[in-house]
Amino acid sequence: MTVQETAKIVNALKIAYPRYAEQIQENKQGMISLFAFMFKDVPYEVVNCALQKFILESPYPPTVHDLYKEVMAFTKSGIPDEDEAWYEVARAIRLYGYYRPEEAFGSMSEIVRDVVKAIGWSEICLSENIELVREQFIRLYVIAKQRKEQEMLMPSALKRRIARLAKGKIVNIFDVVNTGGVVNDK
Repeated sequence: MTVQETAKIVNALKIAYPRYAEQIQENKQGMISLFAFMFKDVPYEVVNCALQKFILESPYPPTVHDLYKEVMAFTKSGIPDEDEAWYEVARAIRLYGYYRPEEAFGSMSEIVRDVVKAIGWSEICLSENIELVREQFIRLYVIAKQRKEQEMLMPSALKRRIARLAKGKIVNIFDVVNTGGVVNDK
């Protein structure tokens, strides 16, 4: 989403929430900078639809977190739900069994494969209590799925900043707001 598109979002907030219009106007530039940065890699249409849904459901303007949750709901397609994920595992067991793990892994989506590898293919195939294994798989899968969904939406600039932080190079979020979103994130 561009800065111009973000300005449209912030203007829509003023209209949709007239009780908060003055506060929004006072913080308009900061809001535009922050929202533009946080939703930089998200198409405007997705953010716009998420905002429309939020406006219909809440009497209060959204925070970045609120809007992020709505955007997540629109964009998590392509990642199997828990039942579909377990179906992939059960199907792979049925088709490839214990002795052909590489073929089994090849038949699974990436996130399912990662969880299966974390549990262990042989442990899954040889378990005498498949319901217990299924419960364990689903618990781990829900966590992995949430992480994947969050990672998918995280702006690339934020990913780079996190990488820099891990290397000891700290970037302050207030730099984003105070500079109008123009921060050297290389």
